[in-house]
Amino acid sequence: MPLSRRVIVTSALALTIFLGSFDLTVVSTIIPSIAHEFNALSNATWISTAFMLTSTAIQPLYGRLSDIFGRTTTLLSAIALFAAGSAACGWAQNMSVLIFGRALQGTGGSGLVAQALIVVSDLTTEQERAGYLAGFNLVWTLSSIIGPVLGGVFAEKASWRWAFWINLPLASLVSIVILFYLRLPVPKNSFWIKLKQVDFLGSLVLVGGVMMLLLAFTWGGKAFSWASARIICLLIFSILTLGLFLLIEWKVVTNPVVPLHLFSSRNVSLMVLSQFFVWIGMYSVIFFVPIWYAIVKNSSSINLGLHLLPFLLGISVVSIGVGLLVSKTKHYRGFILFGTILFVLGSGLIILFDEHTSSAQQICFLLIMGCGLGFIIQTMLLAMQVAVAIKHMAAATAVFMFARMLGSSVGIAVLQSIFQNEALPKLDLLSQQYPKYATDIANTFNDQSIIYTASFPLELRNQIIHYYVMALQKVFIAATCFTAIVLLLSLGVKHIPLRQ
Repeated sequence: MPLSRRVIVTSALALTIFLGSFDLTVVSTIIPSIAHEFNALSNATWISTAFMLTSTAIQPLYGRLSDIFGRTTTLLSAIALFAAGSAACGWAQNMSVLIFGRALQGTGGSGLVAQALIVVSDLTTEQERAGYLAGFNLVWTLSSIIGPVLGGVFAEKASWRWAFWINLPLASLVSIVILFYLRLPVPKNSFWIKLKQVDFLGSLVLVGGVMMLLLAFTWGGKAFSWASARIICLLIFSILTLGLFLLIEWKVVTNPVVPLHLFSSRNVSLMVLSQFFVWIGMYSVIFFVPIWYAIVKNSSSINLGLHLLPFLLGISVVSIGVGLLVSKTKHYRGFILFGTILFVLGSGLIILFDEHTSSAQQICFLLIMGCGLGFIIQTMLLAMQVAVAIKHMAAATAVFMFARMLGSSVGIAVLQSIFQNEALPKLDLLSQQYPKYATDIANTFNDQSIIYTASFPLELRNQIIHYYVMALQKVFIAATCFTAIVLLLSLGVKHIPLRQ
């Protein structure tokens, strides 16, 4: 491919990653505005949950679909679904349509990042790829910074609908570039022959099992008790369904959506499993550190994303440097080991966040964890890809991304449950001690700004803040335990020479 065309295509792929990442983060700051407009606070969590359910469940299918129908067709289809979902959300007149739009967005959004990584893997050698992945990480970081800030601006200065409408021109631009500039081999079989190659049975069983698992973790400890019949049944049937999926992939279908033989490679098994725990640790920062700033520092929705700047800059700057070093030295294992040590150290330091943590400490702790993630965010993908045959690259990359999405979905649900179970009982005690402020105390859980806008006595306000800080520390302790597992898994990574 000529250099000019490669630059155009990789720029479009970078914008595709921007779309996928931006949509994950921009919604966090507009949910209160949506809930207020539709008077549906009880259903507000489904704005995020619907997207996470479909994007996680559909993720493994994209690798196999791109092998059957071709990279360009699969990527354009994902963009079209994502744009259709964005349009439905932007023009939604009730919460039901909005939730449907978010689910449709997730169906397409799950293919955006995965297909971009698959395509760039087709266009580059493994030695070149580290540099491209570093650039994509920079785009991901910028979108993660811009998303919450722009969401806050839309919510406060314009309309939350612009958080969805903005996707439409960007998706159109990417589609035009991909359509006219991306030239990759297309399978020659007829559409019906291709359709017969799709593992519909395995895909349907996988989607059902993942959906039940995510619903169990989403509802458990919040909407329903962990000991309730509904949660227990969801967990049991999800495990049985996923077990059935493995049996189908192993014994029944000839073209499995997840080729199980991939996991015979040590690097594939370790790196895919690592991603599950890496993304739990990462989203413990992205999701809960802004809550800490809202509670302790009374930060506005516009500023919440900016507080993550040290963490996100650490990821992007280090990943670029590591990408260049890997391309030059052709070694990656040492970066993975050193990065996981920094990652665990930074996660442990964030446990120290309390009411008296200085700005210098906040920046330093977040920077350490971000730098650690910068060392591993691309090298782990490279360590996995180099261990599989080129013909299985798409399937392996899709499974890798599935582990990330599953980790973020399950991780947020589990950590949110810990946060709620730690904070709410203490808030109930305060409500009994201060019955005059009981309603405002309860409402602080969904809207932390009430801590400062309500007429709480200073002693009560400080007690509320302290209880929330204690609950967040429990969340960060749990997250650190998960990140420590990543370090143990990384010790087993085998160095396989990069293909030229």
